[in-house]
Formats: sequence, C-alpha cells, structure tokens
Amino acid sequence: MKNRRKIASDLRKLSSVLYTYFPTAEIGSFESAITELHNKDLIPQVPYKESNNNLWGYTLGRLIFNFDNVPRHTLPNNCKDLKLILDIKIVGNCNNLYSLQDPFEWLELNIVIEGTKFAEEGNSQLLTSYHLDRHIMVEGDEDAEFPHPIYHFQFGGRKLASQENLFETGSLLVFDSPRIGHYPMEAILGIDFTLSNFFPKIWRKIKSESSEYINLIEEYQELFLKPYIHTQASQWNYSSADIVINNFWSPTMICPQLYNS
Repeated sequence: MKNRRKIASDLRKLSSVLYTYFPTAEIGSFESAITELHNKDLIPQVPYKESNNNLWGYTLGRLIFNFDNVPRHTLPNNCKDLKLILDIKIVGNCNNLYSLQDPFEWLELNIVIEGTKFAEEGNSQLLTSYHLDRHIMVEGDEDAEFPHPIYHFQFGGRKLASQENLFETGSLLVFDSPRIGHYPMEAILGIDFTLSNFFPKIWRKIKSESSEYINLIEEYQELFLKPYIHTQASQWNYSSADIVINNFWSPTMICPQLYNS
C-alpha cells in the first residue's frame, strides 16, 4: 500500500497544479483515481493474466482541456470550439518499481481532440485521435503481420474506428500502421507530454513557476522512462564517455520532455 499511497499523493499534487493553470478544465476524475489507489481491497485486473496483491492501478476518464485559440497550422481552417479529451488506464506491479524492469502490466492513453467546422452549408463535427498503449502479448503474436513495439503510439486507434460511420475521410488516407515505438507514460508523464504538444505556452509557464511540477516529472521519468531507455540502449556495448553532447545533440534535444534541473 505504501507505493499506492505515494502515487495517489502525487496525482493529487498534479491535479492541484492543473487546477491552477487550467481553471476551466474538467479533471474531476482525479478523485476517483486517487480513491482507487487508496482502496486496499481493489486489485486491478489485467486481461490474460492472474491478478495479485502487488498490482496497482487507476483509471482517469475524460480529462477535458479547452483550447483558448486554434493552434497554428490546424486544418481545416474554419474550426472552433476545440477541446482535448484525455483517458488513461494504468496497471503496474509494485515489485517492478524503482528497477529497470518493465513497470507496467497494462497501459492505455487516449488523446482525442474534438471541434466544430463552421460553413454556410452547415456545421460539422471534427475529430482526431492518438493512442498509446502497452501491447499485451498472447499466443500467436510472434506471427503478427505488422511489428508491435510493446509500447507504441498510433494515429486514430479505436476511437476513430468506432466513429467510422460519422466521419468522411475525403482525400485523407488512414492506415492501421505504423505503430511508433514510444516510452511508456502514466498520468503524470502523459499529461506533461500532452501539455507540451498541445498547450506549449502554458506548459512552459508551469515549468518556469512550479518546482513541485518539475520534481514530479523528474521523479516519474526516473521511474518509467529510465527503464525503457536503458533497456533499449543495452542492445549495444558503449561507454557513456564516448557520447559527445552539444547544443544540438543532447538528451533534451532528442526528447524535449526530459528535465534536467
């Protein structure tokens, strides 16, 4: 329970920061996620795996962030009322925390942006979606048609597939691939990633003003990004002394979400 209480406390810290900088956001589901973590009788379930008392997890449903302005280069040009909806489901193993092992048993992060296109002939609903998940290995996966990185980002995902009959693709082609390998992100890293890409001005303001936010991100990158990066790097034999870092080739240039306070 110690690890679960710690994660619950950190989620509350994050929600407090978000309320400060996003006063119109709808983030009430933080409370239910915190309650899940505090409930010692609630053992998360993972498909195709037996559950046990070492598992921790939570669900954050429909965190909604409203856009004050339409981001540059957004198409179509005449869109308004944009809002970003974030859904996160996480299950991890307490035994794998603070190690270089895979920290999660289940991870699903959905970023959906909805809006309205205004036109003389009538208004229409707009939708785009990005999906990060942990691939659950089952028998036969080794013969899959396409590569399945264990953690991968994908454009579209199930959200667009479920809305297939409501949206016309026009000249846009939509494929199931590629599944782009990406480091795993729970709520703290996932929200930081989302803010950096869709609300960059507020993201930079938070980083410049909130040491509590920076401390959270650094701690959770140590927990969840470090095992991923180090496991990938173990493919090769190298010495860190051989790595030459400059203004254009550095950890934070390769991954701008990294913090180095």
